[in-house]
Amino acid sequence: MDLGKSNLWREIHEEPEALHNCLQKNLPVIREIAVEVKKRNIKTVVFAGRGSSDHANQVGRYLFETYCGMIASISAPSVLTCYEGKIDYSNTLLIGVSQSGGAKDLALVMEKAVQQGAIVVSLTNENDSIMANIGTYRLNNECGKETSVTAAKSYLTQVAVIAALAEEISQNKELSETINQLPDIAAYALTLEDQVRSVLPLIRNSQHLMLFGRGLLYALAQETELKIQETSYLDARCYGVADYQHGPIASADSFVPAILFAADQKTDSSTVMLLGRLQKEHNVFTILVTNKKDIALKGNAAILFDGKYDGLSAVIICAVVSQMMACLLSISRGFNPDNPVGVSKHTVTV
Repeated sequence: MDLGKSNLWREIHEEPEALHNCLQKNLPVIREIAVEVKKRNIKTVVFAGRGSSDHANQVGRYLFETYCGMIASISAPSVLTCYEGKIDYSNTLLIGVSQSGGAKDLALVMEKAVQQGAIVVSLTNENDSIMANIGTYRLNNECGKETSVTAAKSYLTQVAVIAALAEEISQNKELSETINQLPDIAAYALTLEDQVRSVLPLIRNSQHLMLFGRGLLYALAQETELKIQETSYLDARCYGVADYQHGPIASADSFVPAILFAADQKTDSSTVMLLGRLQKEHNVFTILVTNKKDIALKGNAAILFDGKYDGLSAVIICAVVSQMMACLLSISRGFNPDNPVGVSKHTVTV
């Protein structure tokens, strides 16, 4: 496939503008939500999503617990749809996230929360979807129609909107400064294309791949796993750095390369420790995606970006890098990244 004909590749390059639009257009509603959360003294946020949307929620989980002091939960819709659970959403902020807005199981969770008096927010890219019409507050990706089945700009704008809501509730200055720079951060990430291309020959013929991160970058690594799986049909598997050392490390294989995300000063030491164990105990070939030169030098190969991008800003950098990697890897392996086999833009589960 010709890269220039890829919808995914085009939409990756639309992300700086999409981030600008989503932040500008959603700000008034975000402020309204934050006011009500504070007025009602809500201390619990529940995120409901599937696939890439759930990975955006995972980023939100860290942000809300870190900056807002709220207990964050990731909804398991089957508690309601299959087990008829007695869960109580009455004193929560519930955010339903879906690009298509057509997820019936998420809609049922949102409806239950509405009935119980929760603050219910929808975040979709389709204003006429079932999810967009449930609850009091409606947020939109504002990223235009996404024509590639593989989500790119919808994922990144979901992260941005969720982060902006966490900032509005917390009024954290550091978080605010990062969010204001998100479009520029994504534009910078696109300049790393040559580095992304340089590591492709190292993994192009692999059948298996390991991905590692901790905290915010574990949330990002989960999305990277999905992108590589659905575009390249490669058995990519993601683990949290801490969790992996509680057993799964025994299965590490020198023939399975590993990509480690280390661009978060709060968690980098753990990632570097795992890197050392993978190399010393299992002779694993490692690729680092990092903002620190000294860490980059510890791997067999690396994608290195500016050290001023750390934490949440590094999530944006690494997301764009991962999307470019998935798209280029797919094409280099002879596949079409726009239309993964067996994957639908409007997957419906109950």
